[in-house]
Amino acid sequence: MPRTIVHEKQPPEALAPGLWLDQMQPGGRRGPADEVLGPMRGGQVWTDMFLLGAQADAFQMMVPDIRLPANQYWPLHWHDCWIAVVILDGTCLIGDWWMEKGDVLISAAGLEYGPLVIGPDGCQMFEIFARAHEQQGGYAPEYRDHPTLKDGQHAFKAREGVNRRNEGTMCLPCDGVEGLIKGHLRHGERWDLGEADDPDRGVMRYTVLRAGEGIAGHSHAEWHGFFVMAGSLRLGERELSAGQVIIAEPLARLEEIKAGTAGAELFEVARTARGMGVEP
Repeated sequence: MPRTIVHEKQPPEALAPGLWLDQMQPGGRRGPADEVLGPMRGGQVWTDMFLLGAQADAFQMMVPDIRLPANQYWPLHWHDCWIAVVILDGTCLIGDWWMEKGDVLISAAGLEYGPLVIGPDGCQMFEIFARAHEQQGGYAPEYRDHPTLKDGQHAFKAREGVNRRNEGTMCLPCDGVEGLIKGHLRHGERWDLGEADDPDRGVMRYTVLRAGEGIAGHSHAEWHGFFVMAGSLRLGERELSAGQVIIAEPLARLEEIKAGTAGAELFEVARTARGMGVEP
């Protein structure tokens, strides 16, 4: 079976009350120390976790940064919450879609999708769970002895409802399937992780800033995360570069953001829709 290495995180740096600086690890699809190239039968996975929400909250959003080895195969499966897959490096086949860097796939809660076949050079992805405590989901019983899953901590359950359409098949297309949403990281794009009228739905957004372009100081009414995907920026007097992450608690004050000389690209996530609104 595959082995997963979970990154042992250092405590994030406190920048201001309710404002934290974290860091994505280097190495891209190979992992910080080429972990995914390790000689592990079934493949070695490396992962790091970013959480939005407090332990006392009804739920937390989880943003795992996952590095996966070449050609690894994960059968059709589902999660009990809305999820999003965002390709950061390398490629991954999901269903019939070869996803490349910047591609986004959203799946509604409980919807079986896949399989996932990692590309020939490996893959780095975010697999975002709108409600971390509902992430497990399941695999159909026929996959119980699949080499990728054997002896792992996976749930095997009979298909229900719309997922019964997948009986006797190994692949669900990504086009024309209600509950599967395809996209790409482009300026101004925004995605809901939940029904559009649910105030507790998670939200994602992508913003591209030109050199010197800024965002005025503000706060958010809910947990909000900024991932600097490219370029550099200044948050107040603090210089931030690609790979750095800002986690803001509800109503934490963010100073003015200003892009560096090469501009900046920001991937933003919010635990609920209230976290994507701006408080002056």
